[in-house]
Amino acid sequence: MLPSWCKDVVTVLRAPLVDSRGTKVRDWSQATSHEVTGCSFQPASTSTDYGDVRLGITFDAIVYMPPGSDVIADDRIVFGGVTYAIDGEPYDWRSATGRVSHRQARLKTWSG
Repeated sequence: MLPSWCKDVVTVLRAPLVDSRGTKVRDWSQATSHEVTGCSFQPASTSTDYGDVRLGITFDAIVYMPPGSDVIADDRIVFGGVTYAIDGEPYDWRSATGRVSHRQARLKTWSG
């Protein structure tokens, strides 16, 4: 369980898989959502790509959620009005006492 000061609420977006030209893809126009409470959203890093004609900016964050939170790698997370892609697979951290066990996901968004 995360500490009591973890009061952020994130929205998880999950899109169904549909057939598109012989492959399965996520249909984000049909996404459903659910909230996860008791989270801690923390910025991780930001970078700028000056090597492209378009100035690209990447922003990374980490969200710490209660153990067993319903979030998978293909989901998207909305926090503070910004939609983030999950970078990799969400994973569980188990503490020796269970007191600070949590589910963690790395997030990424970009513009430019």
